[in-house]
Amino acid sequence: MSQRVARGAAGAASAERCAMARAAACAAALVGTAVLAGCAPAAAPAAPRAQAPDAARPEGAAAPPPIAGAAPAGEGELDDDEARLTKEEIARVLARLAKARGLPVLREVRSRVLTRGEILARVRSHVEREIPEGVLDHQREVLAALELIPADYDFTAGMYRLLEGRIAGFYEPEDATMYLVDDLSETEAEETLAHELVHALQDQSFSLGKLLRFQPGDSDRLAATHALVEGEAMSAMFDVLVGSAFQMDESTLRKLVAMSTALSSVGDTPLVLQESLGAPYTDGFAFVQALRRDGGWASVDAVWRALPETTEQLLHPEKLAAREPAVEVAVPTAAALGPGYRVVFDDVMGEQALRIAFAAYAHREAALGAAAGWGGDRYAVVRRDDPQDPTRRAFALAWRMRFDSAVDAAEAGKVLERRFGKACQRRASLGPLAWTTRGSDVAVVAGPYERRGGGEVSAVGTCAGAKTWLAEVMKGGVGGQAREGAAAGGAGAANQGRK
Repeated sequence: MSQRVARGAAGAASAERCAMARAAACAAALVGTAVLAGCAPAAAPAAPRAQAPDAARPEGAAAPPPIAGAAPAGEGELDDDEARLTKEEIARVLARLAKARGLPVLREVRSRVLTRGEILARVRSHVEREIPEGVLDHQREVLAALELIPADYDFTAGMYRLLEGRIAGFYEPEDATMYLVDDLSETEAEETLAHELVHALQDQSFSLGKLLRFQPGDSDRLAATHALVEGEAMSAMFDVLVGSAFQMDESTLRKLVAMSTALSSVGDTPLVLQESLGAPYTDGFAFVQALRRDGGWASVDAVWRALPETTEQLLHPEKLAAREPAVEVAVPTAAALGPGYRVVFDDVMGEQALRIAFAAYAHREAALGAAAGWGGDRYAVVRRDDPQDPTRRAFALAWRMRFDSAVDAAEAGKVLERRFGKACQRRASLGPLAWTTRGSDVAVVAGPYERRGGGEVSAVGTCAGAKTWLAEVMKGGVGGQAREGAAAGGAGAANQGRK
């Protein structure tokens, strides 16, 4: 491994602590950045750069900030001397980033250095204030029902545990303040400071707080905005720290992020969540770089004026240019499950999250190919409460997808078949899982299963019931036909999901 790549891997590993913070406070990109407003944009994996003295740094490069000498005093506040030093350094780096990015500095950026416990407390408070009760729990059920996390995995506790150990800093739009952890090395501090100050510039020009605010059922659009925010911050950061973001190859960055995650991940964090953590950075960087190659930062500015509406548009810039809309899919119903079952949460998965999920079932290339045919989707978490025992609840999941063509739907069906087989799968704890395709549509139902008291999980559904529910979900409304350019005809995998 070359010295350049080795330094890049080391930098990615250290700055991944910041990237991990996003999912810890923001659930997971896999089921949408539902609590994105609960934590401000975090730093991204560092770029590989050659070792050089300060005198040899490219024009505009940031010198390491004096974090080591800026220990927290009291409740995270700096004393006067340290505050002035940090303020001066922030102003210098902010000016360099503003010049590189072409955004104005409209006001100074405040900063605070906090302990990990103090930062975690801030994030918890923000999440509890901004995110409706039950959202994180229902997102856990989506992942559990699809076997993307263990059925007994404590999703919320796991994410906060991950956050506490890995966060390096974040910019908070709510109070226009940059927060840094008090134990960063000079390299980590340099990368974190540069990345977070790009977010400050974005906030001053585009009002990040409003753009990243949680909206029920809007996770795919929010994930696309999130990726733009992080991708731009990475691109501008690389311009300052490396000299040009175009010295970083996008495929190399993906490998470095994957390697750093594998080498330094928390032991009990499911792999699919780890994959979701880096997606906004790698996908966003590729998107912004494509825009810059086409028309420089002016092209990025144009996207801020007309944001992508789906992650499909983010992953395929030509679809953004065409403003190809998502197909509207109705919220799946649950009448077939019987009395007491009701939809308590619904959202859109989107292409980005779909390919992450598919990558848990098949080889990455097969997952990318299958997800690329996404046209629209909607899933619903269904719940039945026990009136006699409030600690006892039954859950189930219904998911309806529309692909661009029957061929694309069949390709998605192959991924599902590889993981779950053709017939209904009877699962001891999570209940039945069944799926089917029909033309350009794919539907999946999972459960019901029951959670009791401290988290004991047991199946309560049957494959016979799943078959009836699957037929009901397939009858649900889908807006319009397959989009222009989609292949016509039936899918060879049609109705293969049930026997």
